[in-house]
This record gives sequence, structure tokens and C-alpha cells, in this order.
Amino acid sequence: MTQLTKGANVAVPSDAVNIVVTWTAAPQAPTVDLSTLLVTAAGKVRDDSDFVFYNAPQHASGAVRLGPSSPGSASVEARLTGVEDVVERIVVVLSADGGPFSQVPGLTVRVDDATSGQLVAQFGDMGATSETALVAGELYRRAGAWKFRAVGQGWDSGLATDFGISVDDAPEQPSSSTAPAATPASAPAPAPAALRPAEPSQGEQPGSDTSQPYAAPVSPTPAPLQPPQQPSAPQQAPLQPPHQPQAPLQAPLPHQAPLQPPHQPQAPQYEPLQPPHHQQAPQQVPSPQMAPPPQMAPPQMAPPQMPLAAPATQAAPSVVNLDKGHVSLRKGDRVSLTKTGAPPMSRVFMGLGWDPAKRGRNIDLDASVIAFDANVRELEIVWFMHKKEFGGAIVHLGDNLTGKGDGDDEVITLDLTAIPPTVMHLAFTINSYSGQKFTDVRNAYARLVDAQSGAELVRFSLSESDRATGVVIAALSRTPQGTWDMRAIGQFANGRTVKKLVKPAVQMLGL
Repeated sequence: MTQLTKGANVAVPSDAVNIVVTWTAAPQAPTVDLSTLLVTAAGKVRDDSDFVFYNAPQHASGAVRLGPSSPGSASVEARLTGVEDVVERIVVVLSADGGPFSQVPGLTVRVDDATSGQLVAQFGDMGATSETALVAGELYRRAGAWKFRAVGQGWDSGLATDFGISVDDAPEQPSSSTAPAATPASAPAPAPAALRPAEPSQGEQPGSDTSQPYAAPVSPTPAPLQPPQQPSAPQQAPLQPPHQPQAPLQAPLPHQAPLQPPHQPQAPQYEPLQPPHHQQAPQQVPSPQMAPPPQMAPPQMAPPQMPLAAPATQAAPSVVNLDKGHVSLRKGDRVSLTKTGAPPMSRVFMGLGWDPAKRGRNIDLDASVIAFDANVRELEIVWFMHKKEFGGAIVHLGDNLTGKGDGDDEVITLDLTAIPPTVMHLAFTINSYSGQKFTDVRNAYARLVDAQSGAELVRFSLSESDRATGVVIAALSRTPQGTWDMRAIGQFANGRTVKKLVKPAVQMLGL
């Protein structure tokens, strides 16, 4: 057995190895998740399918899959003969939920020969401090053989995107030209290359600057060049209104009609002896032209009546509360989570569930919650990759990979009294990481339950379906009085991860 230090490497004696991560599980210690990235010579994954993690536990090639796990232990199994030739490295990634890795005692990585069961190497002193993501080690190709290298490089955030996982801002990257993106991609190459084992002595250098080169491609600059072309269209539109003011210049012509009667009195001046002409004059006195003025008055009375009706329609909707017990919501309905004379609601949980539309088919969906401030800006996301936030005020209890069985498929607990006052809105989402559509889902619902009594307070059943991969199903919003309302949303959007549903959620909240 070889005891490795950071940057050191060891030859792998077998084509079948297990990478096992162990730590000391404690009630207050963060939980640790293990995942792997199959990386090419470019230093990134080819696509999201090269990301093997809790919700996609086996690679499509079958060569890499997550192994058994338990409190204080997680593993990945690699069958190296089945790894595709384009894959240069298998990176072992750890993420801590509930605190940094400095709070995870006894963190150790070992390499086992899966054929003989022999311990090949062990790496224990990673020197992690404030990081919540960590590259523990990697299997890599060297001269036609495989080696394992101890890395121990931490990330505070952005590790997945640095390796090319599209968990953030994926829709924005195609909107900019992909060709310029290839140019900055050449600059980040040295960083992942440093994680590759060019020389064992360079082991610690790559991790220190990997986050810097990968940050540039995330926010491409060509996009702002397109908007300036749009103002040209509005500049042409104002040229048309000047032709419209010319029409009102003809409107005064009807008012010139009354000017014609003065020409008629001139006739009696030429023939004053003829009384018939004086009889025609009185006929002009009750001229029908006087009728329009009374017709103009009634329309003027109508506008004051319109604003009187508007307040009546706005005051009609009202928010019900929980005085009558259980409340069933329809899409767009809202309920106040209060009872007259009762203290404010405190501990509740949101249960989300669904069933496969066809028997025998597994539906892999993920429930999540997005926290927004008063300006509907994203604060935090609680999902299966980050299960706890705000000191435990919001906790995700786990993932259901099939959608089968009775009861809630996923549960998110909430301590409404402990959620920071900066959090004003909580949007609950369901999405399919594997890309399944909601036409394959039936009986999707969200229900709010009193955690102390177990009584169901509110339920919203989604009766619609759509060929989309995500839905914002419900939201909780804090009121000016400090209580909470629940609203049924039930609007679909495309997003394989909850981060792709942040922008749609902002629009759907309608704030």
C-alpha cells in the first residue's frame, strides 16, 4: 500500500478499481456527496452525460458508476478497459452540504483493487479549509496505462462549470456565437491540463488557478453587439405619426359650416320687400346643426363612470385562510397560512409527488426550492446537490429516482420562523434532469403539511401536462404582516436543472 501526499501518483495494477472515500460521520458535520467527471484532453466533459453523480449514477458506457454508500462512506467503481479512448481522466469530486470541508473529520481517499480486494494507495491529508467542493483525486492515462493521482484541490463554487457541466446559464451560451467561445476555451486549457498529470511535481499548481480561466467564457461579450441593431426599427416608427396629425387639420372644416348662414342673410339685403325671404330666415334658426352639441355631452358623462366600476372589480378577489381547515387550490389561487386567533405557522413541509403516465416506466424527477428577496433576486437554491440552507431552516430530505410508490416522492422541510427576513419568496420546482417530458407524468401535486400535527393544510394537484422538462408548481410569499401565503402556479418551462428554472420562476411569480 502506498501512502500518497498531495500531487503524488501511483500506478494502478488492475483494470478494475474502486475509489472509496471515508470520513467520520457526526450529527453536526456536513454531509458529503461523491461524483465523477469523465474528462477529455481539452480538460472538460463532452456533455452532461459525462457527469456521474447521485441522480445519474452510471455512465452510458457502463465503465464508471457509483458504488455502495453509507453514512461516512461513498465509492465509485471504474472498469478501465471499458472507458472510451477519448476520455483522458476520471476526476473524483466531493461536495460538502451544510458546511466546508474543514468541518468534515477524517476525510480519506483510498484506491482498492476490485479484483483482489487489495488496498493500492491511500490519501488523507487534503488540507481543505473553507471549500465546499473538492477534487480528491483522479485516474488518468499515462503511456498506455492508468495511474491514480492525489489532488486535494478545493473550490468555493463553480467547480462543475469549470469542467464544462451546463448547470448554469446554458441557454445564454448558445445565444452568443459559439465560434468565439472556442477561442477563450484554448486559454483555460492549461488549467485543466495542470490537473492532468504532466509531471507529479506540478500537482498543486493547476488547482490554484483553474477557476480564473474558466470564468471568462461564462460571460461572453459579443452578445451586447446585437441590441444596437434593434433601435433602428423604432426610429422609423415615429416617422409615421407626423402624417396622422395632418388629418386633425381637416376636422375644423365641419365647424366652418356654420359660417355659411351669414352668406344667406345677404340675400334679404338685396330684396328687402320680399317677406318670403324673412320666413326662410326663421327656418334657419332651428338649424339641425345644433343637434351635435347635445350629442357630445352624453359621451363626456360616460368616462367618469368607468373608474367607478374598476375599484369594484379589483376589490372582489380575497385571500382565504386556514380557518375552515384543509384548502384545495386551483391554478392561480392563493391561501393565507394563518388561522384566526392562532399563532403564526412555523414548522411545515412541502411534499411533492408524481406518478409515471405509463406502467412499468421510471420517472426521474427532482424537487427543489428557490429563495428570492423582495426584488425577486435569487438568494439560494436548495436541491439534491445542496440539501440544506439558512442554518437548517430549509432542508431537502432526499431524492426519488423512480416516482413509484404511494405518498410524497420528495419532501422539503421549512421552519418559517427561522427563515431570514431577507427571504420574501420561495418558488418550488420540479424538473427532469434526464430530459423526460411532463407528458410522461401524471398526478403531479404539491401539498403543504403541518410538521407538528401531520395534518395536510393545502394541496394543489396539477391537472395539465406539457412537453416540457420543468414546472414551477407553487410558491410561498411573505406578507407585510410577517405571515406567509401559498400560491398555486403550475406553469411549465424547459429546464433539466433547477438553475435553468430561476428566470422562468421570476416571471411566473409576477412581482
